[in-house]
Amino acid sequence: MEKASKIVSAAVLGKDFETVFVNGNAYVINPPTIHKIAGFGYYLSDLEEGNTILDMLRSLKDIGAASRALSWLIKGDESLCEELSKGTLDEVVEALSIGFSMISAENFYKLSVLAKNVALLTAKQKQ
Repeated sequence: MEKASKIVSAAVLGKDFETVFVNGNAYVINPPTIHKIAGFGYYLSDLEEGNTILDMLRSLKDIGAASRALSWLIKGDESLCEELSKGTLDEVVEALSIGFSMISAENFYKLSVLAKNVALLTAKQKQ
């Protein structure tokens, strides 16, 4: 109960954010909206299975997709993609992990499964 009260109070006061660093620059991640979650989920549909979210994120090999996903998480669009791609893949993955920590793991897992299902549906040809 105390934790829930603190979360609600932080949201009301605007203190529910995380700061991440990529390529020496600081970026603020606010709790993701459905719009942001859909945007970064689009670029993370190729994640491999893992025991933790960080394990899944570490399966990313493409800085372009990772930086687009992070841009969506920070800004709600791809406007920071080029700037973020100048950082290392580890920095971007760590920032994504911090952003994901603001979403319940159960919701992320559901999003991941849905994204894979959508990818399969769009990739299959009608017979």
